[in-house]
Amino acid sequence: FRSKVMNPIYIASDIHGSLYYAKLFFEKVDKANPFKVILLGDCYYNGARNAPPKDYSPKDVVILLNAHADKIICTKGNCESEVDQWVSEFPIVDMASLYFFDKEITACHGHHYGFDNLPKHPGDIFLQGHTHVGVLEKKGDLILGNPGSVSLPKDEYHSYMVMDEKGIELRDLLTDEVLKSVPF
Repeated sequence: FRSKVMNPIYIASDIHGSLYYAKLFFEKVDKANPFKVILLGDCYYNGARNAPPKDYSPKDVVILLNAHADKIICTKGNCESEVDQWVSEFPIVDMASLYFFDKEITACHGHHYGFDNLPKHPGDIFLQGHTHVGVLEKKGDLILGNPGSVSLPKDEYHSYMVMDEKGIELRDLLTDEVLKSVPF
């Protein structure tokens, strides 16, 4: 997917079926009208290791995400199943190769490829979810980004990312505080 865009790109991961946190994120999406929304997997289910998140309702999260299907680019997480593709009105792919803001971006969930096991050609920006910990750093010429989890963080922030022509920011979902930023 290649595009020269003006509106920002919103990035989130690991919703895990929480209607409460999905609504908070998509309220920001609706207000900002981003060009695209990148979801880095684990959208609907919480898995057996996690307690259900606040307002756990995978069916309602499906409805909310489908209402934004025209903007969503979604990668498959370790909690996604074949059925999730059937109910989703947007494709769920293993890995996405994208081009926004003159940057080559590789996006995946993070359970096959990750910061310690990069694909052969990660591009300028490598995005992953999976760990539920927000990360944004530059390693040589490569920007590594993980938006953390909107609903089940394993650090102290429910978080997401915003990318525009100036760079990428990791933001607190509840306060919109910029936690980290990397300029282009």
